[in-house]
Amino acid sequence: MIQKYLKVSFAAAALCLLGFWGCTETSELEEVVLPAPVEETSGFPRVPVKVDSTLTLKVLYRPANGCGRFERADSLVNGQTTTLTIFAAYPTEDQEAICADISKQVAFTFRFRTKAVGKHYFRFWQSDTSFLLDSIVVQ
Repeated sequence: MIQKYLKVSFAAAALCLLGFWGCTETSELEEVVLPAPVEETSGFPRVPVKVDSTLTLKVLYRPANGCGRFERADSLVNGQTTTLTIFAAYPTEDQEAICADISKQVAFTFRFRTKAVGKHYFRFWQSDTSFLLDSIVVQ
């Protein structure tokens, strides 16, 4: 009875040790970061909004393939024009990742608040030569 218990304990300890040893190696995921085109906007009011209101706005973008994941959003404000570029990260080719050719739309939500009255313009990157345009009137 004791020998059977010791065999089971020894086997369990050996499995734990092998499991721990096998998990000490980690793979380094190398990624390339590229801009992702914004396809549509959502939540942009079509009627004037009050100054100092906080709006939650959403844009929908589509990564180049199924492996693309959100990396960051860069914005540049120049007066009452905001240019926003969404970036997605993808595994490098040498990672040999299997990615779906078709990706789903992904939502990116951000807040907008201003104390300046007037028309505020938003430019969302689609390609090096085109932007999706939208605007908000603040009064």
